[in-house]
Amino acid sequence: MSRVVAVYSEKGGVGKSALAGGLVAAARAQGLPVAAGDLDPRATFSAELGISPDEAPAFTMNDLLALDPEGASGLASDAFTPASDDWPGVRVIAAERALANRESDNTAVGLEFRLRLALNGALTHDEVAILDLPPRAGGKLVTAALVAATHVVIPATLDEDGRIGAAEALATIKLVKDLGMNPSLNVVGIVPSIVPGGRNSLKTAIGDFLSETYGELYRPDLAIPRHSIRQQTRFACVPITSATGPESKALQAAYGKILDATGTTA
Repeated sequence: MSRVVAVYSEKGGVGKSALAGGLVAAARAQGLPVAAGDLDPRATFSAELGISPDEAPAFTMNDLLALDPEGASGLASDAFTPASDDWPGVRVIAAERALANRESDNTAVGLEFRLRLALNGALTHDEVAILDLPPRAGGKLVTAALVAATHVVIPATLDEDGRIGAAEALATIKLVKDLGMNPSLNVVGIVPSIVPGGRNSLKTAIGDFLSETYGELYRPDLAIPRHSIRQQTRFACVPITSATGPESKALQAAYGKILDATGTTA
């Protein structure tokens, strides 16, 4: 079964889209084909992969979720568009601002299951799909992604926003599982994100709190360090693997470990 990895927090600014882009780069570095799905109407993930929000493809995530589910199985094959030449081997279902309209679309019956149906049969057996979710409390877009996913990773900055975002994300994930919408969804863990170097009392306190509260779900072994090179590659819309130097290597190693963890979670 193909891996479909959702990246989710209910707070913005915690490195969610940066992690999604890092996982795409890590998968390509391992020689794996990648399918990327952007469910955030801000379309920052799409933009990093070289698809400008001002030049959205004719068939976007918004269109896919708005279609009648009858006959929707495998329809993602028609929605994929190639990422830019800087991201070879990556195909994308891009977001656009109109995607926000799906949250209040009461005519779209079963919208939460449409992405899973659309991906059914549209991914190759070794392809990794990475989904970037909007930073919001539940809602139809978040639920659609969590229903389609096999794994979910929760990035958390070691501050109050990271703590709240992780706690609320876990509550939404639990609801999706408890309602039987995707009971087999694997939570890879809460991953410390954009972690500053050096000693920091708040960093230590939040890390200790997450460890005490969530036990093995807190994954300090998968921590993502804060390095400016990540923002530089995002601005340039190129993968972190295109950069050189120790900071780039550290980030590549971190993303690779997280991707590997999605393949070993029980």
